[in-house]
Amino acid sequence: MTLDLETQIDQPEQAVPELVKPSRTPSLPKVISDKITDDGGTYDTNVKHLLQPGNENDLCTWLKDMRLIRSSMNCPTEGCNEKPLLWRTVRQVDKYGWTCNDCKKRQALRDGSIFQQTKCDLKHCIQMIVAWCMDIPYETVASYLDTKQHFVRKVYEILTQVTEQYVEAHSNEWLLGGTGPNGNILIVDEFPTGCMTENLIDVPKTKKRNNQNHTVLCIAEVSQVPPRMWMRILGTKSEKTLKTQEILKQYGMVEEALNEIGTHSAPGSILIANRRARYCNYENVKELKGFKVIGIEELQIHDPPEKNELSFNLETIWQTGLGICEDIQSLAQDNAVRDLHEYLWRRRFAKTTAQAFNSILQHITEFYQFSSDSVSSS
Repeated sequence: MTLDLETQIDQPEQAVPELVKPSRTPSLPKVISDKITDDGGTYDTNVKHLLQPGNENDLCTWLKDMRLIRSSMNCPTEGCNEKPLLWRTVRQVDKYGWTCNDCKKRQALRDGSIFQQTKCDLKHCIQMIVAWCMDIPYETVASYLDTKQHFVRKVYEILTQVTEQYVEAHSNEWLLGGTGPNGNILIVDEFPTGCMTENLIDVPKTKKRNNQNHTVLCIAEVSQVPPRMWMRILGTKSEKTLKTQEILKQYGMVEEALNEIGTHSAPGSILIANRRARYCNYENVKELKGFKVIGIEELQIHDPPEKNELSFNLETIWQTGLGICEDIQSLAQDNAVRDLHEYLWRRRFAKTTAQAFNSILQHITEFYQFSSDSVSSS
């Protein structure tokens, strides 16, 4: 198709009739609309129609109501004494903005919001948020929206920062186990040195490892499949570390692992650990108070070799988390933590696209809070 268009452009007298009305253009908006959807959720029912041309003010009203942009703003000019700015049409991509009636200073509607760091129009930003909730690769979204890939990648990076911030601020919400009849058994293991990869042959290995070698503590609640999980990267490893420093570091990582297990395991839970793990092994975990600790090796004694039920159950439990553990091995520490937190966020808040969209909007407002309607003078 591209070669044909270039040929026609070289011959204007033949190209004009076809270029005026391309046959595929009328259906393109509908194709994009069909591909980016939250399956009948808030976006489809309440937001999508606001993205149509002519609905810019209604879209801005919705963004204000959702606290995604400021609902009012005061003039930052010193002589105006923080006089309220007026909401007016502007000759900019967003069509609306804030203007001072006295000094005529203008302020962008994106000020202090998630959209301030983005370079595409608001309609595309909203569509990119939904696409992120759908877990569509940013390259594909850029193709859908006919925009630059780095525009989409930037929006994705911001959303990942929001999920990271949420998990860090609300890690206490990931409390597993308890004293109930079905939810009190927790499997404790670590990647890659524990037992979770022992019987698995389909672990994704698409990314090359570097010398990061992240050790990931994994806690899984076995009462449901896929299981509820908590994961944490334990320190870093350097080949140049002196032996004495390595001993101190290992001791610190044992403490870190035990602290994480104690924090994210409800009192009365039964912890199942193994003897192969370096930091959260059976000998270390049994030192925790308030839990009953059982070794996997003890359970294997009662698992008939011809059935291998325990091995099968462990494989089922860990298969959902092995991919992310393998993927982050190729990343630097900060990026690995970021991706792991996004994974945990998605497991909890993205069971459906509609749930993910509602949740990320709520968490955006928590991350981008407007402490005051006044803005700093530039």
